[in-house]
Amino acid sequence: MLKQNVIRVPEGCPTMNQAIDLAVVFSERNKCTRENPVQVEVGVGEHEMVGVAVFSYVRTHISCSNITIVGKGKDKTTILGGFYVNDKQNVKIEQLTVKNEAGFGLLCGGSGTTVDVTECCFNKCRSYGMFAHEGATATATRCDFMENGECGVVSGGLNTKFRLNDSTVHHNKIHGVLAFGHAAVDLHGTKTDIHSNIGDGMCAIMNAKVSIHLPSQHNTTHDNGGEDRERRQGGSIANFNTDGTFTHVGDGLEDEE
Repeated sequence: MLKQNVIRVPEGCPTMNQAIDLAVVFSERNKCTRENPVQVEVGVGEHEMVGVAVFSYVRTHISCSNITIVGKGKDKTTILGGFYVNDKQNVKIEQLTVKNEAGFGLLCGGSGTTVDVTECCFNKCRSYGMFAHEGATATATRCDFMENGECGVVSGGLNTKFRLNDSTVHHNKIHGVLAFGHAAVDLHGTKTDIHSNIGDGMCAIMNAKVSIHLPSQHNTTHDNGGEDRERRQGGSIANFNTDGTFTHVGDGLEDEE
């Protein structure tokens, strides 16, 4: 099993926490790389997580680089609890749903951290669906962030980068997308849809930047309880068009540059 770099839950390992611990052993013994990561395959059903306290919330620490956690589909595999990644590279989470009644769905921190999430749903987490901070780089592709207790997606802190590709952010109890403290958020893909959040659809504050790489006529954010696009304290929101122009949005004004 070590040679194959594959851990199966629950067939080979009864719990997710044991699988994450075993992944560290696999990674060290087999010298896993980006091209040859350790893989945790999670079966159908609900899988409960327990872990360490971070920001007063308990979540499971993914403590090795070059790891892929993959479920059977976001409508078939559900993680009950949250993930925490700090200073780890090439961490991938795919095809599952994350519900954490005690905090964040996924917290990514540290300037060396790179996390890619594909075809996942972050649903009914107590606070944020996914939060990148302290210089982490995170990408979510074809994901849903919905019905979370605070914001769907948050990017905070200098050099933090969060990219959304063809993802939806809706029915969250505060903002859909929040960027603050010099962080960046980039939105790509015509299926990107931010709507029906109780607060703002997109909110950029404290010198953060939200860049929308879609035509200005694309209905990227709409029908939110607050502003669809809100900028405060030096934050910026802009549509970058294919012809090289951009439409700057902030303080209720739009100026073609």
